[in-house]
Amino acid sequence: MLLPFLLLFLLIIPHHPFFIEYKTISYFVSSNSTLYGLIIENITNIYSNDTVKFEFYLINLNYSEYIGPMIEFNNLSSPTILYYFPQVGSNIVQRGSLVFQLVGDKNGCYIYENVQHPVSTVSVVTYYYVNDSGIPSKIVFLQYGLNGLVSNNTYILYSSNLINSNEKIYFPSGLQKVSRAFSLNAFEHEVENIVFSVILLGIPVLLLFSKKKYYNNS
Repeated sequence: MLLPFLLLFLLIIPHHPFFIEYKTISYFVSSNSTLYGLIIENITNIYSNDTVKFEFYLINLNYSEYIGPMIEFNNLSSPTILYYFPQVGSNIVQRGSLVFQLVGDKNGCYIYENVQHPVSTVSVVTYYYVNDSGIPSKIVFLQYGLNGLVSNNTYILYSSNLINSNEKIYFPSGLQKVSRAFSLNAFEHEVENIVFSVILLGIPVLLLFSKKKYYNNS
């Protein structure tokens, strides 16, 4: 069974640079507040072992700020940060240490679910809606606490030249760069233990540089 998936994988993924861009909508129940942003993953190099090098940008549209580019590396067969979904159609798909179960399909997309419990009182439920391209059209991250839903973070595919070769990266004008350097990979081994560092699960990294403003306004 593995061989057909590997063959499909090799056919789907181009061996040339590409980009993926998402619009992010993060709703916080307690303050009835919403953050809007963009995430850009610009793949600049694809190596023979299917490792990719890419630039990662985080844009906070509420405050016209951004972080990036952060230079990251992932492997296409089991990505952790890159929003690519390998082995589409399989009942079980692994992204790094996270295991996703196929739970249904809708409008031509497979729906995959993962449930994490970073601490006993918190759960994070993740849904990937992904078609045969391997690029998710929508990703939903629901964080629950003792009293129910805490936040709903939804990523909606904005553009990708893997879907449409004519698409270009949209980078809004008038943004201020935030002077803060870090690597997303530095958080990879902390994801299952620290709730607000669940970057790989999808709680927006936008909070890392907008959280102070957000709580001051709430």
